[in-house]
Amino acid sequence: MSVRRHLKTLITLTAVASVASFAACSPHGRQPQSGVDLSAQWDSGPLDQAYGRERSDMLVRHKQEIANPRADESNNQRDARQSKERQDLEARYARGKAAHSQSLPPQEQ
Repeated sequence: MSVRRHLKTLITLTAVASVASFAACSPHGRQPQSGVDLSAQWDSGPLDQAYGRERSDMLVRHKQEIANPRADESNNQRDARQSKERQDLEARYARGKAAHSQSLPPQEQ
């Protein structure tokens, strides 16, 4: 009698464990998907490096332009142009990040 009770308990526990494992694997309201699910992470390193190089080059050029101003450009014009160049570079970098690009997008004409 004792063996029979242990056997029933063991069978019951096995059935409960099986049902629980199937429930854990259930999609719970998700649509069944065909194909393969891939999870990839974008490496922004190349874009960040390109941005850093271009920003560094721009800052050096801006300092040179301040030290040696053009004859045909006032200080206000130069400052406005340099500000626009900084904003354009930041916008290109933001577009590159949004597109998960490996390089900076070209300047808009």
